[in-house]
Amino acid sequence: MEIILVILTIIILFLACYLFFMKRELKRIKKELALVLSRRTNGLVHTEFSTKEIKSLVECINNHLTDLKSKESKLERKNTNFIKMIRNISHDLRTPLTSSLGYTNLMLESDMSEQEKIKNLKIIEERLKRLSELIDSFFEFSKILSDNKNIELTEINLVAVIEKSISNHYEDFSKDKRIINFKANKRKINIKSNELMLARVFDNLIRNAYKHSDGALDIEVNQNDGKVNIKFINDLSYSVLDVDRIFDEFYTVDISRTKGNTGLGLAIAKEFIEQLHGKISADKKNNKLIITIIF
Repeated sequence: MEIILVILTIIILFLACYLFFMKRELKRIKKELALVLSRRTNGLVHTEFSTKEIKSLVECINNHLTDLKSKESKLERKNTNFIKMIRNISHDLRTPLTSSLGYTNLMLESDMSEQEKIKNLKIIEERLKRLSELIDSFFEFSKILSDNKNIELTEINLVAVIEKSISNHYEDFSKDKRIINFKANKRKINIKSNELMLARVFDNLIRNAYKHSDGALDIEVNQNDGKVNIKFINDLSYSVLDVDRIFDEFYTVDISRTKGNTGLGLAIAKEFIEQLHGKISADKKNNKLIITIIF
């Protein structure tokens, strides 16, 4: 009987010590967690307690900390991009508006011929069209981000959609003595998608190549093994172009702003392609920009 009492006493003492050290470790973890959160660093919680429960708790806390830090980092980047976006919108809208007002005042305050007035009116018209295009782009992008409605998919001929987009830009390329080379391994490639959204994507990519390259644009479409691969290839005008950021909202190379680029065309293309369950990527190779879409 005495032996049993001794054993029970030892067990109770062991459990009491275990609970004491566990409680102390939990307090230490709590203090360390509060310190990590207050310092807003990438630090994690540590423990030397060897029990499975404590290790599991620390692992769970660290997973949440890592996730929290990742979300905070993304939010900080979004806030930075938002500030930059406001600045870019202000700049982009003000430029054609200020120019239009300048030419209007010039016409009102000076004595010019009818021919000069017509010339200035055409310039004003171009600036106002540019302003309208900018406003439409900003509105469309904000609508994309806020609209979660289901997208209507139908069977379409991808080759025909691309050919139509090419025809829309044929005149612009021709007047600059530039060409669009289009190659497809099949005359008809049917996919289930949204024709209007795809047309906007192709228009944006062709317009991007026209504005930011001086050479030809190559478009290649291949359907193999149940996948459709579309490539847009053009000369790379800006060596400083960051292909990892090319689809970010309002990302522009500084020089491209003088050509009227809002940085929204490729961002809209990316949003549309992802909503259509495809993938889009960009790469630099042999001084060429290659944008690839895969369905």
